[in-house]
Amino acid sequence: MGKPKSFFDKLKQRLRFVLFDEQSYEELDSVSLTRFQLLIRLLSLLFLICSITTLTIALTPLREYIPGYAPSHLSKDLINLSLKTDSLLSEIEIKEQKFQILEKVVRGESFNDSVFYDSTISVAINEEALKASSKDSIFREAVEREGRFNVLSELDKKPSELRNIAFYAPLKGMVSDAFDLQSDHFGVDVVAPENEAIKACLPGTVILSSWTTETGYTIAIQHENDLISTYKHNSVLLKKLGALVKAGDVIAIIGNSGRLSTGPHLHFELWHKGKAINPEHHILF
Repeated sequence: MGKPKSFFDKLKQRLRFVLFDEQSYEELDSVSLTRFQLLIRLLSLLFLICSITTLTIALTPLREYIPGYAPSHLSKDLINLSLKTDSLLSEIEIKEQKFQILEKVVRGESFNDSVFYDSTISVAINEEALKASSKDSIFREAVEREGRFNVLSELDKKPSELRNIAFYAPLKGMVSDAFDLQSDHFGVDVVAPENEAIKACLPGTVILSSWTTETGYTIAIQHENDLISTYKHNSVLLKKLGALVKAGDVIAIIGNSGRLSTGPHLHFELWHKGKAINPEHHILF
């Protein structure tokens, strides 16, 4: 037996790689390499693959999928979200406290308001300023006397045919411009958030559903007792001419259409026997 070859001798041993045609067994090509050369080439190929993979991940958005890696903008977003969450939690806690107080007030129960006292807030109260002057007392007495007849005076302003009718509020919001015949403002302007639904105040038949240059998308409904309700400056009309509607049916979407509109709102009018009447005498917006 010959002497066993050492590891270095094996590395120097040449190997021949031959490519044959599978059918004819004709030699197509051949390569002669030592084991050391073969090992170097394999390691070089492996290093090239690792380098390409590393550069692809480092220089492309794929790096964001690596666990533990966070983009620079993500930390700022997380801080902002954390601050917003803290403020929302504080607001929710305050509202819960208010609801607790309100619930006890409605039930007639006593409660300890010192729990909700904020010691960081200091308010200076002038006791003398709280005392009503003689003019204030006279004014208060006059207002109280007038207030006793508010219900009767409101009834006097309503036509007798409409006093027992329950109107449905077409929109819940803030009245930005009240009814005023002297300025030819024959209705009320009600401001509400975008995309709020406009509802029919009473059952009836749609007698107008179209566009006008001044009032934009306008819809009008004929009701009983010679009453007509008109809804102007809508963004979308949901009922066509001749449609039958019930009280509370959605007929349009609040908008800002028409030359006379200066912002998203509803211009609502009530006409009784051809005369404009104040909607606020019949509807709570």
